Amino acid sequence: MFDMGFLELLLIGIIALIVLGPERLPKAARTVGLWIGKAKQGFDSIKTEIDRELKVKELQQQLAEEKAKLESEMNVDSGLGSIKEEFDQAVNTIHAEANSLTQELEETKQNDLEKIADKQSANESPENKKDNESI
Repeated sequence: MFDMGFLELLLIGIIALIVLGPERLPKAARTVGLWIGKAKQGFDSIKTEIDRELKVKELQQQLAEEKAKLESEMNVDSGLGSIKEEFDQAVNTIHAEANSLTQELEETKQNDLEKIADKQSANESPENKKDNESI
């Protein structure tokens, strides 16, 4: 992502030491580390949600293709009525599973958003606000 070497990090550290002083530098570094960790967790959760959504859409697309294929084959041979019924049952089962996965994804997304909101509200407690103001 960023191509930062040792010298760049050393320069940033020296500037931070000069600006913040040796008393506040460890606390500021810890706070920055926590923010970076939270950002990574947020990006990871978003990435996971997008992957799940893509898988669900892919399954639904495959299901629609198979259904269209089988329906076209059914039109050719009308004697396959029982197979069509079995296929419809299978399609309905898969569709129900896809819907349950979508609901599970929505619940997971909601839980992740609530966790992120809880963490942010915990970090904005009066003690943390005083710490942030001193930085």
